[in-house]
Amino acid sequence: MITLRSAAGEVAISPHGAEPHSLRGADGHEYLWQAGEAWRRHAPILFPIVGRVPDDHITVDARTYPLTQHGFARDLEWTVVEESDQRATFELVDGPETRKRYPFDFRLRATYEMDGLGLSTTYSVANVGDVVLPYSIGSHPAFVWPLEPGTPKNEHVVQFDEPELAPIRRVEKTLLTPTPHDTPVEGRGLRLDPALFEADAIVMDHVASRSLLYSAPSGRALRVSWDDSFGTLVIWSPPTGAELLCIEPCRGIATPQDFTGELADKLGIEHLSPGETDIMTYRLDPIAP
Repeated sequence: MITLRSAAGEVAISPHGAEPHSLRGADGHEYLWQAGEAWRRHAPILFPIVGRVPDDHITVDARTYPLTQHGFARDLEWTVVEESDQRATFELVDGPETRKRYPFDFRLRATYEMDGLGLSTTYSVANVGDVVLPYSIGSHPAFVWPLEPGTPKNEHVVQFDEPELAPIRRVEKTLLTPTPHDTPVEGRGLRLDPALFEADAIVMDHVASRSLLYSAPSGRALRVSWDDSFGTLVIWSPPTGAELLCIEPCRGIATPQDFTGELADKLGIEHLSPGETDIMTYRLDPIAP
């Protein structure tokens, strides 16, 4: 486990999946879900797909490859290529095992940096091969809900920085359903309630905002912000009523239920030319009451 510290707190990151396991504010309060029975992860990286594909197989040049939900990056060991007190970079490159599931040459890096406000996470996707690289990438951090022990979950609010008027999408068995739904966001505010997630995740594929504030009545809060590279925001909590809330900036989206084509033609896939690199950043800034 690699730990980074600043005046804003500390983050602990495992080389397995390059996954943060803990994010504490300056007062020591834990903001990340601690991988309980309801969900065994903390903040995995989703690559090279977001969500599932039908039958857990992709098609590339008419050949099929097994690729399970959210891809493989979260389940592999990454190499630490940079480490200091406040910054660390992890790297994952293609190899024989990844090419059995995803037949492309790539270099994926995740850089974490603690500064005076909180944690920035930067993803770098490089095409080191000689054909176009089709990919999606997403973050999947889970936060404690309630933010303060003993606070009712339905007294928490997500406040967006812009009005969110566009319809949302839903998933069924982690595949995208065809019909848009009215947004549960009222203006800029989403009052949280476990009932919101009885129909699974809230998928905002036309999110207008680039930041939001997830807050409790005490004033304890977490600001989540992301750059323009992330065109989709997913908000999810297990329908079992688990005490976690995922707020997920994604560059990509779940696969439509009826999709049967090539990976390169899937909704939400990026197309990275040989020799090119895509870079994107999001932030988590804890706020104490």
